[in-house]
Amino acid sequence: MAGIKGNRRILYTKKIIKESLIKLLETREIHQVTVTDICKNADINRGTFYAHYKDAYDLLQSMEDELFSQIVKYISETPAEKYYDSLLLKVLELIKENKDLCKILICRQGDNSLLDKLIFIANKADLEHIYNASDEINKSYSNYYIRYIVGGCIAIIQTWLENDLPESPKEVVKIINSVSILSNTYITNSNTNHLFK
Repeated sequence: MAGIKGNRRILYTKKIIKESLIKLLETREIHQVTVTDICKNADINRGTFYAHYKDAYDLLQSMEDELFSQIVKYISETPAEKYYDSLLLKVLELIKENKDLCKILICRQGDNSLLDKLIFIANKADLEHIYNASDEINKSYSNYYIRYIVGGCIAIIQTWLENDLPESPKEVVKIINSVSILSNTYITNSNTNHLFK
């Protein structure tokens, strides 16, 4: 019983530390946030913080890693033929559940780590299968195509977050699918389609 209570206390402590950082990052950049700021905002002492994290950067990285672990878990649980139907929707629902963190990671941090991780995940998930485009594109160009698709998805999700999520995750899936179909139609029907074959 003591172990369960201890685990709950640790989870609660980590939760308030994460919430404190998110609140601070709404008005500051990560390099402007100190451990003292986080502790003061969370009403904890520095020793409690250092029991779990090295600094603000380590905390933010941990939060990002947790989010991506969940996405990787979704990928491993989703059959390839259902990537579009369920994987993208699950990811968007996860983003909605963690919208404050995702706003920081996608809209405010301004680095490429998020995009790089998503591209890595997309490669593992065989993104070409999701969009049924593999027959139209030379395999040697697949990295470019995946970067294009993931970059476009990030831009749509970024706009969705910046507008405070006015559409449901299902509606955003439809938007991404529509844009993907339009771009694929352009690529395969344009005068430059010889570049992709």
